[in-house]
Amino acid sequence: MLVGREGELVVLTSALDAVRGGEGRVLMLGGEPGIGKTRLVTELTRLAGEREIPTLVGRTLQEETAPALWPWWEALLGRPELDLLDDIAGGDEIYSVARLRAFEKVLTTLSSSACGQGLVVVLEDLQWADEATLKLLCQGVGKPWLTLVGTYRTNERPAALRNALTALDRTGSAVLLRPRAWSAEEVALAAAAAHPSWHPVLYRESGGNPLFVLELLSSLREAALAAEPAPADGRWPFGVPENLASITAARVAGLSDAGQRAVAVAGVLGTECGCAELTALGGDGEQAMEALEEAAAAGLLTEVGGLPARFRFTHALLRDAVYARLTVQQRLEWHRKAAEAIENGQLAGEPATHRLRCATDDDSRALAVAACRQAAATAVRFAPDRAVRILDAALALPGVADEDRLDLVLMAAEAEYSGGRTDAAVRRCDTAMTLAERVGPADALVRAALVVHGIGGPANVGVLALCDRALAALPADAVAGRARVLAQRTIALGEVLGFEQVDEDSREALRLAESSGDPLALADAFRARQHAASGPDGVTERLELARRILELAGRGGPEDAELWGRLWRIDASLQLGALDVVDTELTNLGILADRHGWPIAHWHLHRLSAARQLLAGRFADAEAESDLALEWANRTEDWSAIGIDGAFRIELLALQGRHSEHVELMRAMGPVVRLPIFWALAGKFLWEAGDSDVARDHFEDLRRALPRLDLDGRWLGTVTGGGQLAIALGELDSAALCYELLLPYQEFCVAGGSGSVLCLGSVSRSLGMLAAALGRPEDAERHFTEAIGIDDRTGALPYRTLSELSLAELLHQRGTRNDLTRAAGYLERVVATAERLRMRPTLLRAKELLGELRRHTPGLTRREREVLGLLSGGRSNREIAGELVLSERTVETHVANVLGKLGLANRSQAAAWAARNQIT
Repeated sequence: MLVGREGELVVLTSALDAVRGGEGRVLMLGGEPGIGKTRLVTELTRLAGEREIPTLVGRTLQEETAPALWPWWEALLGRPELDLLDDIAGGDEIYSVARLRAFEKVLTTLSSSACGQGLVVVLEDLQWADEATLKLLCQGVGKPWLTLVGTYRTNERPAALRNALTALDRTGSAVLLRPRAWSAEEVALAAAAAHPSWHPVLYRESGGNPLFVLELLSSLREAALAAEPAPADGRWPFGVPENLASITAARVAGLSDAGQRAVAVAGVLGTECGCAELTALGGDGEQAMEALEEAAAAGLLTEVGGLPARFRFTHALLRDAVYARLTVQQRLEWHRKAAEAIENGQLAGEPATHRLRCATDDDSRALAVAACRQAAATAVRFAPDRAVRILDAALALPGVADEDRLDLVLMAAEAEYSGGRTDAAVRRCDTAMTLAERVGPADALVRAALVVHGIGGPANVGVLALCDRALAALPADAVAGRARVLAQRTIALGEVLGFEQVDEDSREALRLAESSGDPLALADAFRARQHAASGPDGVTERLELARRILELAGRGGPEDAELWGRLWRIDASLQLGALDVVDTELTNLGILADRHGWPIAHWHLHRLSAARQLLAGRFADAEAESDLALEWANRTEDWSAIGIDGAFRIELLALQGRHSEHVELMRAMGPVVRLPIFWALAGKFLWEAGDSDVARDHFEDLRRALPRLDLDGRWLGTVTGGGQLAIALGELDSAALCYELLLPYQEFCVAGGSGSVLCLGSVSRSLGMLAAALGRPEDAERHFTEAIGIDDRTGALPYRTLSELSLAELLHQRGTRNDLTRAAGYLERVVATAERLRMRPTLLRAKELLGELRRHTPGLTRREREVLGLLSGGRSNREIAGELVLSERTVETHVANVLGKLGLANRSQAAAWAARNQIT
């Protein structure tokens, strides 16, 4: 009987009905130990069986070195999805790549197999779960035909579980159930078979914890006291048990010697066991099955469904209680035997846990460290948090040699970094550096300095300090190592102190790398030098660096060398307007991404494809590619990608007049993002959206930064965007500064020199806008004309259209007959293109200007307008003369006047002009 769980049953039933209808659900059952989570799972399994919905169950192990994804492996045992998880166990790919690809395959296959029927997957005791187990659970949110259920203890919530619960809460799709303790009435209902006088005793002693209630009730039955009245003083007759261990000890004591051994072995192993395990740990093979069945009959073990002759504890608390009552000697002996049995292939599993539990001298400690090192090296690819826990367990052993301790700390630092915990990785590297300075070889110094790389923000202060310590300790003849550390220091220094600091160190790093000939040193030095040359002045050097690192990749250099070479070529080619090269490199990048499956490569591919589509005016395709890029960015676990996505989207939305979709986000980011390029682009976006106050605030921040901007990869975007914002706000001094800064780069396109997010067409368009605002119309016309030519050549359709509109506005302001005629021609093309591309703000402005031109046709008399209207209908002079009752010679005079006043060459041009300006 399920007591006191009516509300939970409604939720469970609803989830099962939903999954039979094809929906996906995630249920999380949280509560204190013994509160009844497993009982609810049992009831869920029963209800699913009534509906013919299959249920898979997996349980998490408590040991630090338990295999990652263990509950999934257990749940999927015997199913084809289990084979898919093998993708994460081999190969050299970084953990997140193999993990996420395998996860998607597992979930998709599970969903497909459940189609039309539904499937329930239960994962118990997630408080001990590794990050990968929880990531796979979270990734399954919304998968059709799947109900995923997790149970966890609320009094044990490590970081991985907290993060998973937060992620599930953000989806809005997970249901959290928190079973409460039983009330006095519910205890009485559950213990109805006992004499009523026992009910308040059971409630008081158990605190309403269902497991304790049932265990205490079982003790009464075993003592044949359940039907008798309770003592008059209401005391518990066996002494008040402090915890479940008291109850469990009495139950174990009632078993035969073989049964007690079976339970003890199960407690040591921590997972299910059978005859093989009992035999391997020195038991009598002939009595093994009888002993296991005896323990099951006592309610300590239960047979694992679907597995022949396999048993596990009915509750994790029972296992804890059994293990706690073993003598130290029993634990040491059986852990040693278990480790040896696993290592010689007699048993399956991971020996590290057992080696740790029996490490008592130098030899056993060395075996434990080796086992942990091996287990962590396997886990780090797909469960870095698990790797850290394993390594910390090894580090906690007393008497570990400094050389081993150094390697363990470095491995832990690498695992922390792989898991995205940058600050923790820097702290570990600091510890490792101290050890390396005292006992470590040169390569350990280099390794400690290089673990954390490719990041922005304050963590670079710690990285810079690590590099300085390594360089101070490295011997002069460690040329390759010094080159790699100096390259790392260059990039960190740029983040901490500014771009001007990186040039000298990056050149020295490259010189050292070249003298060493070491491929890793060369690749690192190329990256440092590319960073130093990321400004527009360095575009030629960056192309050469791209050539060299691609050449290095072809000679067996670092695996990611080709990726960086392709990206550097794309960045430089966008700045130079060489779109044919960009297209070729995007194709090569796609081949690379498919070949390796790296999320980072797919992210770069889709974000740059989005930029390319936007440049061509294919906005829907650009948005779709950007969505894919963001999806891949989430898989890389690099949260800076969100900022990159935001920068792309504000331009995409602004071109279409969809400012309202991003205004609140831009306002929210203002106090957080303190970068000049953000002030420029977000300020311009918010001004266009009508938020002039916040735009002004951003400009004031930018105004102070403009004179001292680093000439780095963000410089072009910052100055062009800042110049346009200055024009909008009437800040002509800043506009004049931006004009002078940009003038040497008028033949460039606006794109980043290191990690391009966008290409905004020709720099000359911004120069034209600045010149016009500064009262220099001739220079403005020249710049706009150059911009139209460059954008036409590169196929930058939206930006060519913007340049044409700006030139038309300039011509309209000058107002000569010829200028107005030219303006009308540009505006007609702008209207046609903006309409096709759905550039709403551009279209509205162009139509507004055309309307003004049509209302003020230059110098035509009423009769000349009538003649022009008939010309637009294709009438001959004779037909016009007949209709207006004029002589044919008079009509010829009117036609000549019209052509002269409009600056047109012939009747065909006049007819076209009339049609464009709606004169009929």
